[in-house]
Formats: sequence, structure tokens, C-alpha cells
Amino acid sequence: MNTEILLWLIPLPPLLAFALIVLGTNRRNGLSTALALGGAGLSWLASMVVFFRVIGIEGLSENPIGSMINWIPTGDTWLKVGVQIDPLSAVTLFFVAWTIMMIFIYSIGYHNFGQPKGEHDVPGLPPHGATVKDAHGSHKVMSIEPMYARFFALISLFAFAMYLLVVSDNLLTLFVGWEIMGLCSYLLIGFWYAKDSARRAAVKAFLTTRVGDMFLMLGLAALYAITGTLSYREIFGNATVMQMLASTTSPVFGLSWAGFIGLLIFLGVVGKSAQFPLHVWLPDAMEGPTPVSAMIHAATMVSAGVYLAIRSFPLLSAGWEPGGPLTLPMTILAAVGAFTALFAATIAMAQNDIKRVLAYSTISQLGYMIAALGVGAYVAATFHLFTHAFFKALLFLGSGSVIHGMEHGVLHTGEHIDPQDMYNMGGLRRKMPRTFWTFLIGGFALSGFPLVTAGFWSKDEILSGAFSGGHMLVFVVLALSALLTAFYTMR
Repeated sequence: MNTEILLWLIPLPPLLAFALIVLGTNRRNGLSTALALGGAGLSWLASMVVFFRVIGIEGLSENPIGSMINWIPTGDTWLKVGVQIDPLSAVTLFFVAWTIMMIFIYSIGYHNFGQPKGEHDVPGLPPHGATVKDAHGSHKVMSIEPMYARFFALISLFAFAMYLLVVSDNLLTLFVGWEIMGLCSYLLIGFWYAKDSARRAAVKAFLTTRVGDMFLMLGLAALYAITGTLSYREIFGNATVMQMLASTTSPVFGLSWAGFIGLLIFLGVVGKSAQFPLHVWLPDAMEGPTPVSAMIHAATMVSAGVYLAIRSFPLLSAGWEPGGPLTLPMTILAAVGAFTALFAATIAMAQNDIKRVLAYSTISQLGYMIAALGVGAYVAATFHLFTHAFFKALLFLGSGSVIHGMEHGVLHTGEHIDPQDMYNMGGLRRKMPRTFWTFLIGGFALSGFPLVTAGFWSKDEILSGAFSGGHMLVFVVLALSALLTAFYTMR
């Protein structure tokens, strides 16, 4: 099967799994699991085939592989959509496929469906998943997790949206995936909708990200009005179009059209990637199940924002020469990213909830990536996006294991304590050794432990880019943020 066909097929299995679970499983939890995991597995396999086919191709950046079809008639012409793979989408596809696959596998055990544990979740009661006999005959004790099929349907749709965004060859279908992710985040953050806090968090996330999306829509509309297309190749790959955008002046602050449209797109990124001042939704998003937190922080939502910023970098940097003064849009990116990195790291030091610490950590690390783009360190931003996805997914999944262990301990002892409060978590290394070691590896990567962790090399590249470009204030702020990151991670 050729690469172009595989690119069209990559997003489809999770979408098909979503449709079948919603329409055909009749709440049969085992079938829902099989469909969701099967869909994720097929997309993972297709993604790996595509990645290893294209990774050694020279000139892929100038000549990406892909195909287009006519979609919507617009007067005498057609609005075309398609798929493509270039170095950025190949790297993103690799980490998205792996993290989504691992999160799906983890979710099965996390939801504890049909797995008798041999111990009681509540003293004196039979274990969940066990078969018991009473006056009414034999029956199975139901799982503690309600709405199991709905969960797997929604994360399958979430996965479809991210795959669609990554393999898209134009900003329109990217925006479709972007908005589907916004819907899924609302439904999954508020998954336990019986809780007031979950409902409030879902609405907060939805409304906050919509603020950014409004500016993104304006940016895409302006770009289409001026160029007549939203295709990456016809805009970013066309020197004539980029020169026209960079040389014509918009009516706003004397910016070029490239800079103005780039800033509008960046405001959409600020909402999705939780940068100051639209960062407020991400800590509250921890109200959702832990696999959802891992999906949002590592594989989908916030990664999508940085991916769009990297994809739009030619607009943001129009007129900039390496080593020269930054353009106004790049200066804004550097300032927002550096401030967010330090601001969020400072707040993380004062948090006691393990998931909220990781949430503020994500905001801080995303600030690193945005600041890297602001100083022109395009490759460093992409590298940190790649490494961050893996160690942040590992940390969130490890935190889910810790929280489950704490909940079981609370049920056995009858104590009334918060299972997510880090002050209640001492001495777990002996009880949960595998979780301890995996969490330690993720913590070292997040804090940038020298030489042996990927996080060290990606952060070092960002700091090097800021220092070598002469942007000393950005360098100092990011270096201080790295120090605080090591502190709150070890804490």
C-alpha cells in the first residue's frame, strides 16, 4: 500500500471505533474496549509504517508526500483538502501514535473493568468483577467505573481529531480536527458530570479555548481572503505568496499581513496551549479521568497548539534573518512564552495536588516551546515538543497509579484524606516499586537531569538558542524556570 493511501487511512480507525461504540455495542464493555484498542492499534501501525518509510527521504521538507481531492465548490473553483507528510508531521505523528496507544492500553487497567483483584475495594464486600450468589441466583458485581463504553468512544474521537490535525495538508481540515478536540475535551473533562467541580471545569475549558479559537478563525479568514487558499504548499511553500504577505501592510499597527495573520493564529495557540493569560482552564481540567489528563497534556490538545505555532512559523518570522533583530510577532512569542514558563513553574511549587503540579508543569514547558519559537529556535521547539510528550505522559499515568493506590488505602483504613494530596503519599516506594521507578525516570526527564535524559538535551537546545541569539533576558528567565522545575519535580 502506498504512503498516500496510508495517510488517508491513519485517522479513520479511531473514528470508526467511535461510531461503532456509540451505535452498536449496547453498553457491552468488553466489545467497547476491543473496538477502541483495535482502532488505536491500526492507526499506530499505519503511522509507524509511514514514519519509517519517509524518515530517510532527502528533500522531504521542500517536497512533502501527499495527495489532494476536491471537497467544496467555491464558484468556478473547488476548495481542496488533502493529506501530507513532511518532517514536522512525521515527528509529530510518531509521538502522537505512541502516546495514544500507551494511554489506551493503560485506560483498560485504570478503569478496572471485569478484573477481580482478590481483595475488597471496601472491606466486607466482594471484589468488583467477581461472580456472587444470593437469593436471586448468580450474578457479576458491576465495575466501579460507570459509563465505560462512553469513555472509550470519546477518547477514540479525541484520537481521530489529533490524527486528522497532524496529517492534514491545509489549515481548514486542521481547524476541523482542532474544534473536534475542543468538543472532546469538554466532554471528557466533565466526564464525571455528577460532580459540580467537573461540570464547572468542563465549561471553563470550553469557553476559555473558544476565546482563542475566535482569533484563530479571524486569522484563517484573513489568510484565505488574501491568498485564496489555506494549503500549506500554496502558502508556506510558495516564495511569491510569502513575499507578498511579508511586504504588504495591514491596517493594524503597521504590521505586515504575514505578521498580523501570524499573531491572530498565535492567539488561538495561546488558548489551546494554555499560555498566559488563557492558561486558567488547564489546571481545572484535572477533574477528568487521569488517562484524559495524559491525552490532553501529552498527545492532543496542548501539543496541537504548539504544532500549529510551529507550522505557522513562516508567517510569524516573515522578514526575520537569523542573527538579526526579532520581528514584533516573534518578540511577543518570546515574551509570552518566557513569562508563562516562569509564572507557571512558580505556581507549581505551591501546589499540593499531584495532578495540579503536573498541570502547571505542562503550562511551563509549553512556555519553553513558545519562547523557543520567539527567539527563532524552530528545531529546539520541535525537539522539546517531542520529548515532553513522552515524559509527561509517563508522569500522568504514574500519578494515576499512585492515586488509585491511595484510594484503595483510604477505603481499607476508612480515613478521610485526599488521595491526590502529596502530603499523604510518603513511603509509597516500598508499596509501589514499579510506579516509583517509572515516575523517577519521568521526573528526571522533566527536571532536565544532565546528559542521560531527553529533557536535558531539548531544554539545553532552547537555552542555547536564546543565548547564542543574544536574547539574554529570555535566557535568564528560562534558566530560572528550569531551576524551579527541578525543585517542584523532586518535591
